[in-house]
Amino acid sequence: MPIGNLTSQIFANIYLNELDRFVKHIIKPQSYIRYGDDFIIIAKNHQELKQNRNKIIKFIKDKLQLEINVKNDIIVKTRHGLKFLGVEIFPKGRRLNKRSRKRIRDRLTLGNISSYSGLVKQHSKKKIVKELNWMVLDKINELN
Repeated sequence: MPIGNLTSQIFANIYLNELDRFVKHIIKPQSYIRYGDDFIIIAKNHQELKQNRNKIIKFIKDKLQLEINVKNDIIVKTRHGLKFLGVEIFPKGRRLNKRSRKRIRDRLTLGNISSYSGLVKQHSKKKIVKELNWMVLDKINELN
């Protein structure tokens, strides 16, 4: 089944529901976010995070018979920022990462303006929003 297929997303949510329940009710981290097969755990200190990580890896391996991709299994200090789903998240805010902004510039069409506009407004400062507005005007002018 191709990654990104709607049914693969549904199956991921159904299958990983057990992980959600385990993390929320047994691990009880400070914060937990999961989107598809990507997730973030936030803990108060490094030692607690390492313990939680080991428990989660064991649960995923023993109960779900899955494995964590070691390339993406990282611990990051919050002040350094965390890249997740095309957004860099910091303790006091977030921003679209450079790759996402470039993809928006390259793929912007009249059919997806509202989608990209919402994304940029949600995660960017006024300067980037203005830049997108100029790109939209350029696309409209190309039609005329």
